Amino acid sequence: MPHVPDRSDWPLILLLFTAGLLAAWQFAKISLLLPVVAIRYGSSPADVAWLVSIVGLVGIVLGAVAGNVVASLGARRVLLFALWLGAALSAIQMVWLPIPLLALTRVLEGMSHTLIVVAAPTLIAGAASESGRPVAMGLWAMFFGVAFALGAVVFPPLVARFGLDGLFLAHAVGLAWIAMIIGPLLAPQPRQRILFAPLDLHRRIYIAPNRAMPGLCFVFYTVLFVALVTLLPVALDRPGLAVSLPLLSLLGTFGAGWLSKRFPPQSVTAAGFVCTAGFAAAGWFGGTWPIFGLFTTMGLVPGACFALIPHLNRTVADQALSTGGIAQMGNVGTTLGTPIFAAALGVGGPPTLWLGTMVIAFGGLGTLWALSRKAANYGTERTRVH
Repeated sequence: MPHVPDRSDWPLILLLFTAGLLAAWQFAKISLLLPVVAIRYGSSPADVAWLVSIVGLVGIVLGAVAGNVVASLGARRVLLFALWLGAALSAIQMVWLPIPLLALTRVLEGMSHTLIVVAAPTLIAGAASESGRPVAMGLWAMFFGVAFALGAVVFPPLVARFGLDGLFLAHAVGLAWIAMIIGPLLAPQPRQRILFAPLDLHRRIYIAPNRAMPGLCFVFYTVLFVALVTLLPVALDRPGLAVSLPLLSLLGTFGAGWLSKRFPPQSVTAAGFVCTAGFAAAGWFGGTWPIFGLFTTMGLVPGACFALIPHLNRTVADQALSTGGIAQMGNVGTTLGTPIFAAALGVGGPPTLWLGTMVIAFGGLGTLWALSRKAANYGTERTRVH
């Protein structure tokens, strides 16, 4: 059993959260500035959009492997390696690179990103007290949305003054700075044997409900969030929603951390899915007010899913493997959600978005219910064995 501190180390937790923001900017620095990148390469935004997807695809492939690497080598060692790798890649991207070489740096950046988002929450769970852990994990669950919101504000003036190269330099400096600051604050961890058997790695994560539940519930949220943020403002002809909806989701996500202090994270996750389905049903009957309730309550799901990791997994190794699963499933959802919902929107118009949201929300609720029952039986069986 890992040592649980009596008090949460909030300065360290906030530094780890900052590392998460910088990891999310590995996505945002291309996606938020796609027209600028396209101009640099004399292409259209559509022609270079795949440079965004590469990072997510690497996460799908390596999510489970990253969980095992963190469990084997230790979260501190892996986090520092990933931060320095990310800093080096951003510095290299300052130089004009042919598209194939830029794509290669994006593949390596996907590896850096995946390792950071697995190692950092594992370390946050270890730096938080028993009572502070749900709030700390709820905070971590906000990193992607906060990073994109900040990027939308900071990137345009930075690029206007210093160009795209200036942004890449700032990102490299930020990653290197956080690595230098955070390294001495983290205790070294012993190495363990690394298992590079992908099928067995996936079996270890997904056959154990305590490790699998956070990721297999989180994927339903990621399918919905990216798709609805992208498509609802267009379908309803309300472009301003693209700014307000992510902020409402962040409110729900942080609230999930506080709720998980009073209620089991499974209950908070279930409430998020039920309310999401309810507001989607209200949206079916017209009006835009249900959208605000939809995104606020949908935001409960990621905060509760990250709180589930230490709630269900007491050892650092189990937490790392479970976090690898959530990283993998998160990338699956963000990759598949928008194409699926865009196709549905093309077939049936806005009502299909509401119907699809209800279907996905009930799918998440059913998955949570099934895995909760399996986890209870699994815990009983493990107790008998030991």
